[in-house]
Amino acid sequence: MIEPGEAPSVREIGARVGLASTASVAYRLGRLEARGLISRTGHPWRSCRLCV
Repeated sequence: MIEPGEAPSVREIGARVGLASTASVAYRLGRLEARGLISRTGHPWRSCRLCV
């Protein structure tokens, strides 16, 4: 379960959007980052934020 103020994990994101593969989630997050819609402040995806 996600605590308030904590970003979801790649697995938790996948469960919410109906993707079983963490690679698929990471790919889609990478595409969002490439389009400038999200940005990562560090290596793990838990450190991403919306840019919109």
